[in-house]
Order: sequence, then C-alpha cells, then structure tokens
Amino acid sequence: MKLTYTYSVMVVLLSVVVSWAQQDATTPYEYCVIQGDNVIMRSQPSLKAKAVGRLDKYEFVYCIGKTEEKTRINADENYWYKIRNCDNKQGWVLGKYVQYIDSAKEHYKHYKKMIEVEIVDEQKCSIKYRVKIYKLNFHNNHYILEYEYKEKSEYTQYGVLEVKGIAIYKLLNGDLTKTIHEAGKNYLFYNNYILFYNLKGFTIYDTQKFAERKGMPPFNIPCKYYAHTGFYLREDVISNIPECNTDWKTRLNCISYSDMEFNPQTMEVIVNVRIEEGKLLKQEKYKFSDGKFVKIE
Repeated sequence: MKLTYTYSVMVVLLSVVVSWAQQDATTPYEYCVIQGDNVIMRSQPSLKAKAVGRLDKYEFVYCIGKTEEKTRINADENYWYKIRNCDNKQGWVLGKYVQYIDSAKEHYKHYKKMIEVEIVDEQKCSIKYRVKIYKLNFHNNHYILEYEYKEKSEYTQYGVLEVKGIAIYKLLNGDLTKTIHEAGKNYLFYNNYILFYNLKGFTIYDTQKFAERKGMPPFNIPCKYYAHTGFYLREDVISNIPECNTDWKTRLNCISYSDMEFNPQTMEVIVNVRIEEGKLLKQEKYKFSDGKFVKIE
C-alpha cells in the first residue's frame, strides 16, 4: 500500500512538471530587459494590483503577454507586459520599464538569436542564476551583446560564480556568425581592429582575418572567429625589465603592482612599472600602429 501511494504521488508530480513544461514550450514569448531600478512586478496589469516581486535593472526576462490597449498614467501611455523571470515567477510590468526585443524587426531578430545562443541554450536563465543584459548594440556592422550571469548565494559551493561576457556577431554570407567571445573588458573599434583591454593588457582582433579553430564542439550557429594577437603587461613589458626579474618574488610584485593607462583618443599606452605598491620604478610609452603596440623612445 505504501509503495502504491508513493508511486501515485510520483506520477502526479511528474504530470504536473510535464504539463507545465508543455505549456511553457507553447506559450508565445519574446525576450525582454528590465529598464528601471527595483521595478515592481504585479499580479494584474494595474498599479492597484498586488506586488508579487521586484526586478533589478537590466534583468533578463521573458515577455509572455501584453495588454491589448495602452494604459494612461499621468502624461504617459504604455502597455502592460506579462513577464516570467528566471525563477519562473510571473507578473505584470508597466511598459516604460521594459525593453521589448521584437524579433519581427531586422536588428532585433539577430539580438534574439544571440541571446538564445549565449544565455538560453547555455541554461543561464534558471533558478540558480540571475542574468542581466547591459547592452544590445549594432556598431561597425557588428552585433554586440554585453551580459552578466551570477550564481545565487544559496546555490554556491566554492564562492559566487560571476561571469561578464561580451559576444560579437556579424552577418557573413547572410548568416549571423559569432566572431568574438570575450570576458567583460573595455573594448574599442579602431580601423580594421577591435581592441579589448584592461589594466594588464590588450587582446587585438583583426576583422580582416580569421583564425583556424580546430576541435571546436558543434554549435547551433556558425562561428568564424577573428584572428587575434595581444599586448600584455607580463609577457611584453615586465619580462624585458631587468629590475623585475631578479627573482620570482620581485617578478610577481612587478606583475601585481604595475599597470597600463590607455588613451583611446591618441591610441597610446603608458605603462607604469612598480616593484612596490605606490612606488613608480619607471614608465614606458607605446603607440598602436599597424595592428600592434610600438614602443615610443
């Protein structure tokens, strides 16, 4: 009898999960991004409706419905959007706080595909993670997605996992194709190059050349990565300074305390070499030319 009861409960639970999954799979949706701080999600499309949750700025959500008519609030008229967040909680949000990624529009259909590949297919929108999309941009014939996913503290084992990424795609022969995937850094388009940089160095992508990538796993989108080189504090500067290489500890200190100051207007870099924190040993100056940084004497 106990076995029969347990089996029945399992069947009921499984049917609920399957039913929810089927309903979720057939519900029309678009991807959306929250555009306000601490945005209230309500049980119904009304300011008088009960608050059922709050949403962070730039939070990624699914838009699964919309009111047929706009609502006037003071001088503004907006639709209400029914949304579902990555915790599978549903509610209504006023349209002024929603960036609606309408895949019927030319650029937005590509953004939707990028989000699908980078976030949805990778299961980053789940009960374990909070996902934010900081920017969707089209620049120099490239589609750019800047995003972040962060593990929730209750699911961590060895510290909170937090990843900031920048994915760059381009239409090549009519196909939306991934060309760059970088960690969250500053970046700059300059002539035929895209430079990613921080205080410790540069990764320099040549948009006129492609790199061979062997042994890559299959993707559901074409990938043709740009060839790249780099200019790095440790390899290209510290390794050539005798004072930084007397022993392993001194070298480590130089790597830790030294940094690069980049001026995007002049395309020049000043390298501040330090063995001790706050104490300048020397400065070196470099300028970007023909795809690489050249030392200025």
